[in-house]
Amino acid sequence: MTKPIDEKKFFIIKKEKYSWATNYRIHDQQMYNLTNAIRKLLALDTLNEDKKQISYHLQEVSFSAVDKPLVLTDEVKEQQSEMPF
Repeated sequence: MTKPIDEKKFFIIKKEKYSWATNYRIHDQQMYNLTNAIRKLLALDTLNEDKKQISYHLQEVSFSAVDKPLVLTDEVKEQQSEMPF
């Protein structure tokens, strides 16, 4: 079952191209709805002074096995604090 476009979430991917490698990062480590993602993408692209090396792209967030992100419970957090590392 596919979601309507207004319910989908998107990452903004920053692509940095170097002579030795290409690097991809999620901008701001945050998901956006389509409207905000496009607004931010256009703003980032407008302010980008190095268009030969840096570009921005949208990537739909897909939770293939779940309908929403998994959230750590207090029980899991307590168990993590007991671990030696």
